[in-house]
Amino acid sequence: LAGNIAGCSIFAVLAILSQIMNPGSAALAISSAVGKCSADFLPTVMKAVMCNWMVSMAVFMAGAANGLSGKMVACWFPISTFVGIGLEHSIANLFILPLGLMLGAPISLGAV
Repeated sequence: LAGNIAGCSIFAVLAILSQIMNPGSAALAISSAVGKCSADFLPTVMKAVMCNWMVSMAVFMAGAANGLSGKMVACWFPISTFVGIGLEHSIANLFILPLGLMLGAPISLGAV
């Protein structure tokens, strides 16, 4: 966990230093961080469970596929689903929350 926190935080710093965070991307990161920190506990846990289900499905289907293209397609749809519908992935949150905080989101370090 400590390695994930450090790696995601370093990646967030690099995203800012590389100036890839244009105003639209920065606003999205800030609004995402604020939304994730202000959500209620039970819906957040349910979103995390559903996300784990999608990731596990991707791993299972990729393992069942024989060729590289099948493995890529098997991973693509479940992962795109959880990103598209806004489920909670703990490691992805370890990037977006510090990024939003560094960009000036009105959240506290304790909320992150």
